[in-house]
Amino acid sequence: MGKLEHLETFVKVVEANSLALAAKRLGLSAAAVSKQISALEHDLKLNLLSRTTRRLELTEIGRVYYEHCKKIMGKVRDLDEMMDTQQLEPSGSLRVLSSRYFANHWIIPHLQEFIVKYPKITIDLTIVGQTSDLSRSDIDLFFGLAHAMPPNIMQQEISQGYFSLCASPSYFERHGIPKNPQDLSRHHFITYRVRQSCQQLSFSNGQQIYLNPLLSVNDTNMMISCALQGLGFIKLHQLEAAEYLSAGTLVEMLAEFRESTQPIYLGYSQEKYLQPKVRHFIEFYLEKLKEESAYVL
Repeated sequence: MGKLEHLETFVKVVEANSLALAAKRLGLSAAAVSKQISALEHDLKLNLLSRTTRRLELTEIGRVYYEHCKKIMGKVRDLDEMMDTQQLEPSGSLRVLSSRYFANHWIIPHLQEFIVKYPKITIDLTIVGQTSDLSRSDIDLFFGLAHAMPPNIMQQEISQGYFSLCASPSYFERHGIPKNPQDLSRHHFITYRVRQSCQQLSFSNGQQIYLNPLLSVNDTNMMISCALQGLGFIKLHQLEAAEYLSAGTLVEMLAEFRESTQPIYLGYSQEKYLQPKVRHFIEFYLEKLKEESAYVL
């Protein structure tokens, strides 16, 4: 008989407030239940229960021990139930948070295939500018740049990317092309204020400069639109910038000073990975990233 069975018996005895009733619920004899409780107390070198012919009471330390045992048994039941669901078809609502560029380029293009493969999973996809609190129970997954996370959150590096400083040809015609980072102090900066340190720019030579933005916006598309109109230069992730750079509607500047690449992470809680809907979503998208050679590690 293992320690876990003794804990379960102890909890049943306390809840039933009777050795005989607990024995009936467990399908054991009263003598067997009494023997388990005695073995547990002997192992702990503590008296958990005060027994008389008429009453059964928890000792003070027994009351504390019972509360901990109840939590442990609750987690065991939850784990057993979760394991039972592993063979079932994945289902339920899945809440995914993502940066805009990752959602547009890697999540949305494969959503139809995922939904066809797992029709009982519904997706709640939310675009965010920075990592939200993944300790919240209603969030299942996050795709994006890394930030400080609670200890129970796993962060798996799935790709890397960099930011470019871009402006329209018409802007350069009016204001000239900066030759080095110091020149930016004379240029019009449009920033995405949801980012951390939205007034700070970092460069590969270790230099950091702080600018007073001409314009601050809270939406990436709005920031790009302003840049396309020639209002100023922007800091844009390569995935978002690629189509505009290819078309020539935006031009990268100071590419030789471009800051180093940054990891893109998949974040999820250790507990939620056991849920079929979460595990299958992660496995599906990691496979897609491998196929597209976007997967790094």
